[in-house]
Amino acid sequence: MTPPKKRPRKSAQDKAIEAARHAEARARALEAIAWLGAQGSGPVDVEALAEKLGAEIVFEDLEGAKARVIQIGDRARIIISTRIVGIGAIRFSIAHEIAHLLLKHYLRDGDLGRAFKRQRTCSPLESDGSEIERDASVFATELLIPAPLVTPMCRVALKSLEPVRAIASAFQTSMYASARRYVELTPERCAVVIAKHGRVQWVQKSPTFGAWIPERRAVDPATAAFDYFDGRLDEAPRVLPASTWCARESLGTMPTEMYEHATAIPETGTVFSLLWMPTT
Repeated sequence: MTPPKKRPRKSAQDKAIEAARHAEARARALEAIAWLGAQGSGPVDVEALAEKLGAEIVFEDLEGAKARVIQIGDRARIIISTRIVGIGAIRFSIAHEIAHLLLKHYLRDGDLGRAFKRQRTCSPLESDGSEIERDASVFATELLIPAPLVTPMCRVALKSLEPVRAIASAFQTSMYASARRYVELTPERCAVVIAKHGRVQWVQKSPTFGAWIPERRAVDPATAAFDYFDGRLDEAPRVLPASTWCARESLGTMPTEMYEHATAIPETGTVFSLLWMPTT
Protein backbone atom coordinates (compact mmCIF):
# COMPACT_ATOMS: atom_id res chain seq x y z
CA MET A 1 0.00 0.00 0.00
CA THR A 2 1.40 3.38 -1.00
CA PRO A 3 1.78 5.66 2.05
CA PRO A 4 -0.19 8.93 1.98
CA LYS A 5 1.64 11.97 0.77
CA LYS A 6 1.64 15.47 2.14
CA ARG A 7 -0.06 18.17 0.14
CA PRO A 8 2.38 20.37 -1.80
CA ARG A 9 3.87 23.03 0.44
CA LYS A 10 2.97 26.62 -0.30
CA SER A 11 5.80 28.96 -1.10
CA ALA A 12 6.57 31.85 1.24
CA GLN A 13 5.10 34.21 -1.33
CA ASP A 14 1.87 32.20 -1.59
CA LYS A 15 1.56 32.15 2.20
CA ALA A 16 2.06 35.91 2.36
CA ILE A 17 -0.57 36.50 -0.31
CA GLU A 18 -3.03 34.21 1.46
CA ALA A 19 -2.35 35.87 4.83
CA ALA A 20 -3.05 39.28 3.29
CA ARG A 21 -6.34 38.08 1.80
CA HIS A 22 -7.42 36.55 5.11
CA ALA A 23 -6.48 39.71 7.01
CA GLU A 24 -8.63 41.71 4.62
CA ALA A 25 -11.53 39.28 5.06
CA ARG A 26 -11.28 39.53 8.85
CA ALA A 27 -11.14 43.31 8.70
CA ARG A 28 -14.23 43.43 6.51
CA ALA A 29 -16.06 41.13 8.96
CA LEU A 30 -15.25 43.41 11.90
CA GLU A 31 -16.37 46.39 9.83
CA ALA A 32 -19.67 44.63 9.15
CA ILE A 33 -20.17 44.03 12.88
CA ALA A 34 -19.52 47.71 13.58
CA TRP A 35 -21.86 48.74 10.74
CA LEU A 36 -24.53 46.55 12.28
CA GLY A 37 -23.88 48.10 15.68
CA ALA A 38 -23.46 44.68 17.29
CA GLN A 39 -20.11 44.92 19.10
CA GLY A 40 -20.20 43.02 22.37
CA SER A 41 -23.96 42.51 22.32
CA GLY A 42 -24.14 38.74 21.92
CA PRO A 43 -24.30 36.60 18.76
CA VAL A 44 -24.24 38.63 15.56
CA ASP A 45 -27.66 38.82 13.90
CA VAL A 46 -26.78 37.55 10.42
CA GLU A 47 -30.38 37.91 9.25
CA ALA A 48 -30.31 41.62 10.15
CA LEU A 49 -26.99 42.05 8.34
CA ALA A 50 -28.36 40.34 5.24
CA GLU A 51 -31.38 42.65 5.34
CA LYS A 52 -29.13 45.73 5.55
CA LEU A 53 -27.32 44.45 2.48
CA GLY A 54 -30.60 44.05 0.60
CA ALA A 55 -30.35 40.25 0.65
CA GLU A 56 -33.35 37.99 1.13
CA ILE A 57 -32.73 34.65 2.86
CA VAL A 58 -34.73 31.67 1.63
CA PHE A 59 -34.51 27.91 2.20
CA GLU A 60 -34.74 25.45 -0.70
CA ASP A 61 -33.80 21.87 -1.50
CA LEU A 62 -30.57 22.65 -3.34
CA GLU A 63 -29.08 19.94 -5.51
CA GLY A 64 -25.34 19.42 -5.15
CA ALA A 65 -24.73 22.46 -2.94
CA LYS A 66 -25.28 23.70 0.59
CA ALA A 67 -25.88 27.37 -0.22
CA ARG A 68 -26.09 29.85 -3.06
CA VAL A 69 -26.08 33.60 -3.43
CA ILE A 70 -27.53 35.47 -6.41
CA GLN A 71 -27.26 39.21 -6.92
CA ILE A 72 -29.44 41.17 -9.32
CA GLY A 73 -28.65 44.85 -9.32
CA ASP A 74 -28.66 46.11 -5.74
CA ARG A 75 -30.76 43.20 -4.48
CA ALA A 76 -29.59 39.71 -3.58
CA ARG A 77 -30.98 36.34 -2.57
CA ILE A 78 -29.18 33.95 -0.23
CA ILE A 79 -30.44 30.41 -0.66
CA ILE A 80 -29.71 27.89 2.10
CA SER A 81 -30.25 24.17 1.62
CA THR A 82 -33.06 22.66 3.67
CA ARG A 83 -30.71 19.71 4.23
CA ILE A 84 -28.56 21.77 6.59
CA VAL A 85 -29.52 21.09 10.19
CA GLY A 86 -28.51 22.96 13.32
CA ILE A 87 -28.69 26.68 13.97
CA GLY A 88 -24.89 26.97 14.03
CA ALA A 89 -24.47 25.42 10.59
CA ILE A 90 -27.27 27.58 9.17
CA ARG A 91 -25.77 30.77 10.62
CA PHE A 92 -22.34 29.89 9.21
CA SER A 93 -23.81 29.25 5.76
CA ILE A 94 -25.58 32.62 5.79
CA ALA A 95 -22.42 34.40 6.97
CA HIS A 96 -20.40 32.63 4.28
CA GLU A 97 -22.76 33.85 1.54
CA ILE A 98 -22.73 37.38 2.99
CA ALA A 99 -18.95 37.21 2.63
CA HIS A 100 -19.30 36.56 -1.09
CA LEU A 101 -21.40 39.70 -1.37
CA LEU A 102 -19.13 41.97 0.66
CA LEU A 103 -15.89 40.57 -0.77
CA LYS A 104 -17.37 40.71 -4.30
CA HIS A 105 -16.79 37.04 -5.13
CA TYR A 106 -18.84 36.85 -8.27
CA LEU A 107 -19.29 34.36 -11.07
CA ARG A 108 -21.02 35.52 -14.21
CA ASP A 109 -24.29 33.72 -14.80
CA GLY A 110 -24.28 33.17 -18.55
CA ASP A 111 -24.27 35.66 -21.41
CA LEU A 112 -27.87 36.77 -20.97
CA GLY A 113 -27.45 37.87 -17.38
CA ARG A 114 -23.85 38.94 -17.59
CA ALA A 115 -24.55 42.61 -17.05
CA PHE A 116 -26.92 42.39 -14.11
CA LYS A 117 -27.01 38.93 -12.55
CA ARG A 118 -24.20 37.30 -10.62
CA GLN A 119 -24.19 34.18 -8.48
CA ARG A 120 -22.08 31.73 -6.53
CA THR A 121 -22.85 28.17 -5.51
CA CYS A 122 -20.82 26.62 -2.72
CA SER A 123 -20.61 24.21 0.20
CA PRO A 124 -19.52 26.37 3.14
CA LEU A 125 -19.52 23.47 5.64
CA GLU A 126 -16.82 21.56 3.73
CA SER A 127 -13.24 21.96 4.90
CA ASP A 128 -11.70 22.16 1.44
CA GLY A 129 -12.39 24.56 -1.38
CA SER A 130 -10.99 27.26 -3.63
CA GLU A 131 -9.19 30.36 -2.39
CA ILE A 132 -12.43 32.31 -2.66
CA GLU A 133 -14.32 29.74 -0.61
CA ARG A 134 -11.63 29.73 2.07
CA ASP A 135 -11.65 33.53 2.17
CA ALA A 136 -15.43 33.50 2.64
CA SER A 137 -15.10 31.02 5.48
CA VAL A 138 -12.45 33.19 7.16
CA PHE A 139 -14.88 36.13 6.93
CA ALA A 140 -17.75 34.03 8.29
CA THR A 141 -15.66 32.82 11.22
CA GLU A 142 -14.60 36.35 12.18
CA LEU A 143 -18.13 37.66 11.77
CA LEU A 144 -19.70 34.98 13.97
CA ILE A 145 -16.83 34.44 16.43
CA PRO A 146 -14.91 37.74 16.57
CA ALA A 147 -11.35 37.38 17.82
CA PRO A 148 -11.60 40.33 20.26
CA LEU A 149 -14.48 38.59 22.06
CA VAL A 150 -13.52 34.92 21.85
CA THR A 151 -9.77 35.06 22.53
CA PRO A 152 -10.19 35.05 26.34
CA MET A 153 -12.32 31.89 25.98
CA CYS A 154 -9.43 30.22 24.14
CA ARG A 155 -7.02 30.69 27.04
CA VAL A 156 -8.60 27.79 28.95
CA ALA A 157 -6.62 24.58 29.40
CA LEU A 158 -8.08 21.60 27.58
CA LYS A 159 -9.51 18.68 29.51
CA SER A 160 -12.42 17.96 27.17
CA LEU A 161 -14.55 19.66 24.51
CA GLU A 162 -16.06 21.95 27.18
CA PRO A 163 -14.21 25.12 26.07
CA VAL A 164 -15.46 24.46 22.53
CA ARG A 165 -19.01 23.92 23.78
CA ALA A 166 -18.80 27.22 25.69
CA ILE A 167 -17.85 29.06 22.49
CA ALA A 168 -20.63 27.35 20.53
CA SER A 169 -23.17 28.36 23.17
CA ALA A 170 -21.98 31.96 23.48
CA PHE A 171 -21.89 32.66 19.74
CA GLN A 172 -24.58 30.26 18.47
CA THR A 173 -22.09 28.49 16.25
CA SER A 174 -21.55 24.81 15.44
CA MET A 175 -19.17 22.67 17.46
CA TYR A 176 -17.05 22.25 14.32
CA ALA A 177 -16.64 26.00 13.68
CA SER A 178 -16.10 26.63 17.40
CA ALA A 179 -13.38 23.97 17.62
CA ARG A 180 -11.55 25.40 14.64
CA ARG A 181 -11.68 28.87 16.19
CA TYR A 182 -10.39 27.57 19.52
CA VAL A 183 -7.46 25.81 17.85
CA GLU A 184 -6.65 28.92 15.83
CA LEU A 185 -6.40 31.20 18.88
CA THR A 186 -5.30 29.01 21.81
CA PRO A 187 -1.75 28.68 23.17
CA GLU A 188 -2.48 24.98 23.90
CA ARG A 189 -0.79 22.27 21.79
CA CYS A 190 -3.86 20.91 20.02
CA ALA A 191 -5.40 20.12 16.66
CA VAL A 192 -8.76 19.48 15.00
CA VAL A 193 -8.91 16.47 12.69
CA ILE A 194 -11.81 15.88 10.29
CA ALA A 195 -12.30 12.26 9.20
CA LYS A 196 -14.60 10.94 6.50
CA HIS A 197 -15.10 7.42 5.15
CA GLY A 198 -12.58 6.18 7.68
CA ARG A 199 -9.74 8.45 6.53
CA VAL A 200 -8.20 11.71 7.69
CA GLN A 201 -9.65 14.37 5.43
CA TRP A 202 -8.35 17.62 6.87
CA VAL A 203 -6.25 18.88 9.79
CA GLN A 204 -5.97 22.24 11.53
CA LYS A 205 -3.25 22.63 14.14
CA SER A 206 -2.65 25.28 16.77
CA PRO A 207 0.54 27.33 16.32
CA THR A 208 2.23 25.32 19.09
CA PHE A 209 1.34 21.85 17.78
CA GLY A 210 4.44 20.77 15.90
CA ALA A 211 3.72 17.13 15.04
CA TRP A 212 2.58 16.03 11.58
CA ILE A 213 -0.83 14.37 11.24
CA PRO A 214 -0.85 12.80 7.75
CA GLU A 215 -3.93 13.47 5.66
CA ARG A 216 -5.75 10.75 3.70
CA ARG A 217 -4.40 7.91 5.81
CA ALA A 218 -6.77 5.41 7.44
CA VAL A 219 -8.01 6.25 10.92
CA ASP A 220 -6.41 4.04 13.58
CA PRO A 221 -8.78 1.51 15.25
CA ALA A 222 -7.72 2.80 18.67
CA THR A 223 -9.20 6.26 18.04
CA ALA A 224 -12.62 7.60 18.94
CA ALA A 225 -13.01 8.67 15.31
CA PHE A 226 -12.73 5.03 14.24
CA ASP A 227 -15.53 4.16 16.64
CA TYR A 228 -17.80 6.60 14.81
CA PHE A 229 -17.30 4.80 11.50
CA ASP A 230 -17.84 1.53 13.34
CA GLY A 231 -21.20 2.81 14.59
CA ARG A 232 -20.30 3.14 18.26
CA LEU A 233 -18.92 6.61 19.01
CA ASP A 234 -18.32 7.14 22.72
CA GLU A 235 -18.29 10.91 23.20
CA ALA A 236 -15.88 10.94 26.14
CA PRO A 237 -12.22 12.00 26.24
CA ARG A 238 -9.65 9.24 25.98
CA VAL A 239 -5.89 8.90 26.31
CA LEU A 240 -3.99 7.17 23.52
CA PRO A 241 -0.47 6.99 22.09
CA ALA A 242 0.43 10.16 20.21
CA SER A 243 1.60 8.01 17.29
CA THR A 244 -2.02 6.86 16.83
CA TRP A 245 -2.64 10.17 15.06
CA CYS A 246 0.80 11.67 14.52
CA ALA A 247 3.64 10.48 12.33
CA ARG A 248 6.10 8.92 14.77
CA GLU A 249 9.13 10.63 13.23
CA SER A 250 7.54 14.07 13.74
CA LEU A 251 7.01 13.72 17.49
CA GLY A 252 10.61 14.32 18.53
CA THR A 253 10.67 15.22 22.22
CA MET A 254 6.90 15.76 22.41
CA PRO A 255 4.85 13.67 24.88
CA THR A 256 4.25 10.05 23.91
CA GLU A 257 0.58 10.29 24.86
CA MET A 258 -2.22 12.59 23.76
CA TYR A 259 -5.90 13.13 24.44
CA GLU A 260 -8.78 12.81 21.98
CA HIS A 261 -12.38 13.95 22.32
CA ALA A 262 -14.55 13.36 19.26
CA THR A 263 -18.05 14.26 18.09
CA ALA A 264 -19.98 13.71 14.89
CA ILE A 265 -20.97 16.29 12.24
CA PRO A 266 -24.25 14.89 10.88
CA GLU A 267 -24.53 17.52 8.12
CA THR A 268 -21.44 16.21 6.33
CA GLY A 269 -21.28 12.60 7.49
CA THR A 270 -17.96 13.22 9.17
CA VAL A 271 -16.47 13.15 12.65
CA PHE A 272 -14.08 15.65 14.14
CA SER A 273 -11.57 14.91 16.85
CA LEU A 274 -10.06 17.52 19.12
CA LEU A 275 -6.56 16.34 20.01
CA TRP A 276 -4.27 17.85 22.61
CA MET A 277 -0.97 17.14 24.30
CA PRO A 278 -0.81 16.99 28.11
CA THR A 279 0.74 19.97 29.83
CA THR A 280 3.98 19.30 31.69
